[in-house]
Amino acid sequence: MEGNGHKMMSTKLQGERAVSATAFACGQSKEIGVHALAESLNELAAAGAGAAEARVHIMIPDGYGRPRLTAVQKQIEKACGARGVKIIFLEQYKTPAAALPLVSVTCTGTAEYTDRVIRPGQDIVLTKWAGLGGMVRILQEKEDELEERFAPAFIKQIKEFADEIFAGEELPAARQMGVSVFCQVTQGGIFAALWNLAREAETGLSVDMKKIPVRQETIEVCENYRLNPYQLMSAGSFLMVAENGRELARELTGRGMKAAVIGRMTDNNDKVIQNGEEIRFIDRPAPDELNKILGHTKRGE
Repeated sequence: MEGNGHKMMSTKLQGERAVSATAFACGQSKEIGVHALAESLNELAAAGAGAAEARVHIMIPDGYGRPRLTAVQKQIEKACGARGVKIIFLEQYKTPAAALPLVSVTCTGTAEYTDRVIRPGQDIVLTKWAGLGGMVRILQEKEDELEERFAPAFIKQIKEFADEIFAGEELPAARQMGVSVFCQVTQGGIFAALWNLAREAETGLSVDMKKIPVRQETIEVCENYRLNPYQLMSAGSFLMVAENGRELARELTGRGMKAAVIGRMTDNNDKVIQNGEEIRFIDRPAPDELNKILGHTKRGE
């Protein structure tokens, strides 16, 4: 079972479009619904959509106690309230079909039409850090284990990144600078996001791996579980395509947001990652590394 995913749809409405994004997340943590909400809202934000409504489905395997449903529901209601999202439908039930608790969130909103222009020579900018959202999820799923391995200050630092899974002011700020292409880093991590970006553009790209920002906390958590941080989801992080990536990154950084130029679009079909003198090609997206964690998560009440 994959731990996360989303689907984006849009419908024309007299000069605007109705935008809908569905995301899901599974796991033992009571925060799984918050992650599904974040990914769904982020897709709307990437499309420039405003006020959102949410439809929520919470599914719990047979054998789990009722408190699990209540805990998951409370967390997602709290997150929606904090972000002004109206829940117009919420359904919760037990099912023998689910191996782990699973939450599906569909957010809808409206946005103006914008052309997504991607051309060879444009820069690729990454906001925030690769693998950050996945690191937060791993802590929420494996906090007891990580507390035995790392110092309390380290655990506290990771927890402080919990809100980073939601898009911030970086999207409207970039849009004001003429950016129209945003790709959220979700299932399969930064490698998958780059692959999908090149596929949409029907062109190639060249990325310097050393320029991809990764938090040291993410690296250490991934080393603990032998995971690849570049194949770990990071909801809230976005790839942006810009004519002048340095100017964009400088402007966002000046506003207190993390952003870095990591590469550029090219005029061929090669999807190249350069790491020092080593050159490799990005393969088709692999399953997200978080699935390895979820596959070893113990069943609980």
